[in-house]
Amino acid sequence: MRVLVVDDDPALCEVFGEFLHEIGHQPVIAYSAETALDTIKSTRPDAVLLDVCLPGMSGLDFLKLDAVRDMGVPIVVISGRATETQAQECLQAGAFDFIGKPVALQRLEEALACFETRPGSLRAPDPSGAERRRAPRATLALPVRVREQSGAEWESTSVNVSTSGIKIRANGSRHHPSRATTLSITLPDGVTQLEVPSIFVRTDNDGYAFAFEDRADGRSRQLSELIQRSAGSQTVHVEPHLRILHRIGAAISATLDVDEVLRIALDALTEVTGHEIASLHLLSPDGATLELRGDRGLRPRLREINRVLPTGQGLIGSVAASGKTVHWADASESADLLPAARAAVTEEGIHAFVCVPIQSRGRTLGALSLGRRSRDAFTESEIALVEATANQIGLALQNAQLSSATRRQLDDLKSAEAQLIEGEKLSTVGKLAAGLAHETRNRLTAILGQAELLLMGSDDAAKARERLHIIVQETSRAAQMLQNLLRFSGGHSTERKPCLLADMIRWMLELKGHQLRRDNIEIVTQVETTRPVLADEVQIQQVLLNLVQNAHQALVGHAGPRVLTMRLSDLDDKHIRLEVFDSGPGIHPNVLPRIFEAFTTTKGPGEGNGLGLWVSYSIVEQHQGSLRAHNRPEGGAAFVIDLPAS
Repeated sequence: MRVLVVDDDPALCEVFGEFLHEIGHQPVIAYSAETALDTIKSTRPDAVLLDVCLPGMSGLDFLKLDAVRDMGVPIVVISGRATETQAQECLQAGAFDFIGKPVALQRLEEALACFETRPGSLRAPDPSGAERRRAPRATLALPVRVREQSGAEWESTSVNVSTSGIKIRANGSRHHPSRATTLSITLPDGVTQLEVPSIFVRTDNDGYAFAFEDRADGRSRQLSELIQRSAGSQTVHVEPHLRILHRIGAAISATLDVDEVLRIALDALTEVTGHEIASLHLLSPDGATLELRGDRGLRPRLREINRVLPTGQGLIGSVAASGKTVHWADASESADLLPAARAAVTEEGIHAFVCVPIQSRGRTLGALSLGRRSRDAFTESEIALVEATANQIGLALQNAQLSSATRRQLDDLKSAEAQLIEGEKLSTVGKLAAGLAHETRNRLTAILGQAELLLMGSDDAAKARERLHIIVQETSRAAQMLQNLLRFSGGHSTERKPCLLADMIRWMLELKGHQLRRDNIEIVTQVETTRPVLADEVQIQQVLLNLVQNAHQALVGHAGPRVLTMRLSDLDDKHIRLEVFDSGPGIHPNVLPRIFEAFTTTKGPGEGNGLGLWVSYSIVEQHQGSLRAHNRPEGGAAFVIDLPAS
């Protein structure tokens, strides 16, 4: 299988490339998204390993390109900033899977195994894909339990069925089925179960496709009869169902208000199912009770009975505990009905009843119930619609929870920003840590990959020593980066002592050099041998960091040459001069006169608080020095620091 690896880190590309060779694949390396785009246009790969953080076009932007989406190549995203939000964005943009760094090579092998059978697999794929596509197929929602060779088991629902294969959709989180599985299919009578050995064929946006491996006469006959009955039964009009799901999906994308999504969902369901009453219960934080969050058509007595229900008791409580759908042609006949509810249901004349669990990521969040006074039982297609709606509501609940957590985080950030005047250093450390976290994960991935390749034992002694040397180098590099950060961020007493500015420039290059080179910024140093200055070392480091990070941000968006220069020289007998200048767009003339005032910034919203230069100016002033800024005639901004020599 041809696998395109898109990552700007050569060490990681080498590890991934060697590993892909080891497991029988052909790696193709691209160090940027732009190069990867040209590659897939000229030579279509079978799969893509894609880093999110790339120079130029990001991995997420690459995913969203029409040219990439139209090709339908499965993409596994690898990220050093592995957050739930980022994972969801990538999966929504079309990624097949998302793996955080450091990457375990075994985990990567499992993901790739979903795309193509490796040589030596125990079972070969079904040789007749055309036969599967030609076989008569019925759209049926049947419970299917998947049992993998590894022992893993999970629940799903069929999308469609034929005598040669089946497509299913998992009830809960995403799975990576093993090649050989056994499917336990429950037929519409709710009792008969067919145990069918199957072969995993592929996964796509609609679900997981399996081919039946052993088509025994009895099973084949039962499936054939089932498909014929389905084809001969009254056609289900799916257009209203799709319209409802589209409307609910649009509501989820437009609002984070769960009550609004519930209102739209229940109103839309009424158009097809004709129910007179509906209720939605959510589990309490401790999971002991179900609390009524919304209803339609419940009269006061029935609403009061349903306000708080014990989990595991009654019709609704049992569904929340088991995570399985129940439906009755006459709800009053159910033995699970609570005594108080039975009297109310009889009085209200409720007959047909369906209750489905609301789930997200395999976890039950509550239950959605519909009832109607007619004796017409809910059909399979109606039940499938209610289940799909419950899944959409589960997604809305998850989005609302994430939004609430995000709002809390934003409130915390606002509180932290209010204290930045007293501690701008915390902001500087945070920016450094964000950049170093990604680089550290890259180093860890390289170390882990080399170690795993070493454990495979296929190398000669020279190659093994080379791998150990790489592991030592990468470990030392990661340790030095963390040591530099800790040295800056650790607590210290404000103490001025003789220190060399040349050492601070070297420290800066160790800390920021990789990030600058990553963004194609050329670093020029013009360092003379100068006398030490009497200063608080950490405070002057903070000033230098602020100036270099400002230049970095200005150059990233600059279309012309990207050059950052640090110059150190003796100004006169009493002062040392340190200059930081860049080839960027410079400082706007309207901003330049007040560049060192608090809250003055030229950055976009959320990119800066306007305190960095103000704090830097104050620190230099406290050291009896001066800090000034000007635009260079040849273009770009320059900041000049003069400090007294020791």
